[in-house]
Amino acid sequence: MIRTQVLLTEEQYKFLTEEARTRGVSLSELIRRLVEEKRFSLTETQRRGAEEMAGGAVEGPGEALHHDEVLYR
Repeated sequence: MIRTQVLLTEEQYKFLTEEARTRGVSLSELIRRLVEEKRFSLTETQRRGAEEMAGGAVEGPGEALHHDEVLYR
């Protein structure tokens, strides 16, 4: 693990320490868990966005042409 230092507002610190106490974990563990939750959330959001974009894609000559032939004509 990497040790780091973070500056928090008083309100943020109070919130996090209370949340850590409620969950029965250390402040460090709570922050690690929150970071992982956010990371997973972003991954899921990105996956859904990619699926939505792919669903709207149209058939085209993508298999036959190199992208440079289309972009740099």
